[in-house]
Amino acid sequence: MRFGVHVGIGGGFTKTIAEALAARCDCIQIFAGNPRGWRTTPYNPQAWAEFAKLRKQHNIAPTVIHTSYLINLASADPAMRTLSAGHVARDLDVAAKGKIEYVNTHLGSYGDQPRDKGFALVCRLLTQLIKDAARGPMLLLENSAGSGNKCGGTIEELGRFLREVGNRRVGVCLDTAHLWASGYDISSPQGVADVMREIDKHIGFQRLRVLHLNDTQVPLGAKRDLHWHVGKGRIGNAGFRALLTRPELAHIACICETPKTAELDRRNVQIARRLAGVSGAAKPLSTRKGVSNGCS
Repeated sequence: MRFGVHVGIGGGFTKTIAEALAARCDCIQIFAGNPRGWRTTPYNPQAWAEFAKLRKQHNIAPTVIHTSYLINLASADPAMRTLSAGHVARDLDVAAKGKIEYVNTHLGSYGDQPRDKGFALVCRLLTQLIKDAARGPMLLLENSAGSGNKCGGTIEELGRFLREVGNRRVGVCLDTAHLWASGYDISSPQGVADVMREIDKHIGFQRLRVLHLNDTQVPLGAKRDLHWHVGKGRIGNAGFRALLTRPELAHIACICETPKTAELDRRNVQIARRLAGVSGAAKPLSTRKGVSNGCS
């Protein structure tokens, strides 16, 4: 199990790595563009090659690119679906060129259309995206907090996407705050065990690659997305300890998306490691057996 935070790239990749090292990360998440807009920046081969070199030098892996928050692959509007798919494709291309293991995306909202119709639209887009993507990164589907007519709000629905698309380069990222907001009680060992059975039944542990490790202050099933510090909210230390000590999750990259300062990032990573029973940084991925890093 590896631990890290979301880090910025705006000041250059040397600064990105410095931010990661200050938080004592052994994995990281980034945006490859504007997370709240459609603007993209030209791909700089030299800069991304240097980033890959720095990550390898400091044993930071895996890396996750998080797509824009505006992505809506489930939209009833064809123009929005096309725009969204284009941006996911661009992030997959950057990941392939930059030797980045995962691209993580929200799926969006079905809006007013019937869920079964929206589900079929998303499946077609996902199938085409991974078919067209260059060899390398996995595309991870993130669970939503379940508000409105959001897509991917249950473990069962995420599993349906995996089965329908039928490509092992499509996997899952589970956000713990979103799980709680969707009604999954992971605040106790029994609740975590129940969720593990759901994951095993619908997703499979080999397809689950990333946890967004966030506590929350909203009531169980509130369907509101609100992140808080690890162990300091409704999920609590008991829930995170039960989750992070599950042997089925030993291969997982845990990314904290908690309220951010340099010191808070370091503290959240430290607390997550302590609750997992891990004292320091993980061993290099090349020494670990049983799970591919997704770059194949």
